[in-house]
Amino acid sequence: MIELRQLHQLIAIAEFRSLRAAAEALDVQQSTLSRTVRAIEDELGAILLDRRHSGVELTEAGQAFLREAKSAIELLERAQRHARLAGRGKTGSLTIGIQTSLGTGFLKDLLRRYATAHPQVLLSVVDGATREHVRLVAAGSLDIAFVTDCEIPSNCDYAQLWQEEVFVVTSKTHALSGMPAVSWSSMRHERVLVTVAAPGPEVEAFIRGVLAAEDDCDFKVDRIDATQEMLLDLVALNQGITVAVSSWQRPDDRELSYLPVNEPKNSVAFNAIWNRANGNPALRRLITAAHICAGRHRRGTSDWLSAQHSIGQDGMSGQQVVIPSKGSSRDG
Repeated sequence: MIELRQLHQLIAIAEFRSLRAAAEALDVQQSTLSRTVRAIEDELGAILLDRRHSGVELTEAGQAFLREAKSAIELLERAQRHARLAGRGKTGSLTIGIQTSLGTGFLKDLLRRYATAHPQVLLSVVDGATREHVRLVAAGSLDIAFVTDCEIPSNCDYAQLWQEEVFVVTSKTHALSGMPAVSWSSMRHERVLVTVAAPGPEVEAFIRGVLAAEDDCDFKVDRIDATQEMLLDLVALNQGITVAVSSWQRPDDRELSYLPVNEPKNSVAFNAIWNRANGNPALRRLITAAHICAGRHRRGTSDWLSAQHSIGQDGMSGQQVVIPSKGSSRDG
């Protein structure tokens, strides 16, 4: 078997056209290079060098062999570089499940920073509902998902990273539009629009959860088979109202009013969830970046929360999940 070291020695001999000069350049004995040439020629069954008084020249067989050998060495060295980068999370790919717009907010900032720091990592984003994302993460089909509250599978870890304010969204001509803030009871008798697909089910669960305690708060939920963008267009046409978090707001929207809610339950918690057995180095770097963006620097395992918890059942309950601080005694 021809070794990589022997190939480099043969290349040096061909470049210097001299065993002595090549030996000096490589800082080895000339006899070592002579043995290398004989070993390769014996392995191939061909004469590679034409020995002359003025030095050595490659034979036709030698030229053909070195041409292919150099290409093989370049491929091997490139593979080694890529493997080192991938092992450090510098290259590779990530499949990310989301259920919020990437227009603004924490998630957009996180992914922009990560993509800038790791330009050779390919990011694929999948939009969908919380339960489906969690199922795919547990099955290993998604690397990570950023979702609202959900049941955490036993083979997954999670971390609450940020919260977003909830707004009641109306058209500019709606009766509520001019109010500085609204209460949940102000939605009484309103037609509330949600999408059939994500994030509609989570929005509906949240609305029903917060209005369940309201007396005489009758409202109608209409599930619209449309995108979130089309649903907001219907709201702008005064066909109903909806509820949205801050990252879903359309920039410079002159047709909609985003009204803050002046009651305690007026925010939603967002969490990262990932499969504990996922060894993708790029994923580990993203999780660390997420903790840093959230202001919680990972130390040891103290910030990598155990999945023995359930973060709630109603989809958007906003239940608080506390991540241990970086001063935890469990830090390694």
